[in-house]
Amino acid sequence: DYLLKPASTVRQPRHGSAIAILTIYACLLLLLALTYFRLFYTILTKPGYTPRGPQWHINNSKRRTRSRPSRANPRTHDLEKQSGVLGEPQDPSGHLPASPYANVPSAYGPANDVAAPDLQDFYKRDVFTCESDGRPIWCSTCLNWKADRAHHCREVGRCVRKMDHFCPWVGGIVSETSQKFFVLFVFWGAVYFLALAALFSLFLVGMTGSSLQFVFLNTTTIENLSRKTKVWQLAVHMPANPPGSTPPPPIRTVTFSAPVPNAPDPTSTGQPPELRTFAILHSRPGENPWDLGYYRNFKSVMGDHWYEWLLPIKHSPCARHDWPDSEFEMGPVVERMKREAGIVASNQMEMDEKTRRQHRRRRRRTSTRASSGDVETGDEEARGMKPKRHHRRRRRRSESGRAAGVTR
Repeated sequence: DYLLKPASTVRQPRHGSAIAILTIYACLLLLLALTYFRLFYTILTKPGYTPRGPQWHINNSKRRTRSRPSRANPRTHDLEKQSGVLGEPQDPSGHLPASPYANVPSAYGPANDVAAPDLQDFYKRDVFTCESDGRPIWCSTCLNWKADRAHHCREVGRCVRKMDHFCPWVGGIVSETSQKFFVLFVFWGAVYFLALAALFSLFLVGMTGSSLQFVFLNTTTIENLSRKTKVWQLAVHMPANPPGSTPPPPIRTVTFSAPVPNAPDPTSTGQPPELRTFAILHSRPGENPWDLGYYRNFKSVMGDHWYEWLLPIKHSPCARHDWPDSEFEMGPVVERMKREAGIVASNQMEMDEKTRRQHRRRRRRTSTRASSGDVETGDEEARGMKPKRHHRRRRRRSESGRAAGVTR
């Protein structure tokens, strides 16, 4: 009101300034509300939980059965418990044998818990985090194998992929699916409250700075607690005869059987399954195997385009898990570990790096097409479509420039 209806003795009404301030305020409020509801919706619908193991659902159903004695005869429950009908886990610690899902059906839990990962899902990759025996990390609470960079959260009783922290503002876990939206929420909150509540804005500025630090370092709040002393243990696939490589030094290896994709059943053909040998390698203290550099780390969380860095449109590219060799893209640390272990030669590493660059370009091109809906000129001509006008104009300019150069 002090701009629209000021005191007549002070100044004249300033309608232009009032409209500008109200417009900026409405835009900031809209961005803040949009990022908050996007964060809240993602945490509710895609919290990033890993599925519990089928044995957990079996034990849980047994616990519910033990807690509800029979109404007809209360002694029936006690007799069944003494006779062992209800049963107990074979191992008091909750650990299962080497293949816990071999003979156990996976239809004991809800629909989102049916697809429990088997050991074969890990052995098909080239790199995954492991224990000292070469097997994936086991969660004794969820009774399932932990995915790479997963952490068990006691607040929700679940393992969470790339867990960052438990956010009381939204009442859920900030993980790989919602870390980007949380960063946008605290950023726009700091901008919004900068003019309204400077003290609270300083708090949000600090949260924005710490969250962006984790994004640039490709780490989380949980991983940052031991970032300078953490030693990662990785199982790295060893090819049979890597070309041009020197004999590897004595390192610990483990061999597993993994089925070949799109191959016939080994039991029907009589051929043994494929054997994959993994080397158990250790990183140096403080090294991050997923560190890709500041810029690539930022893009792996916030997106490939500038508008994705400011608006909560898409999920983080790192949540796709579409890399062929591992669940997350590995950085130069893993390449150095392979080279020191003699697993790959230098020329093979250059070929692998070239393949990764092509994969990144292909993924950016696919996301660009999906967002804009445009088709490149080559694809248009291949499909018999008429190229767009600006493509034809650009081609005529290049042809005229080449003709002028030949004339000279």
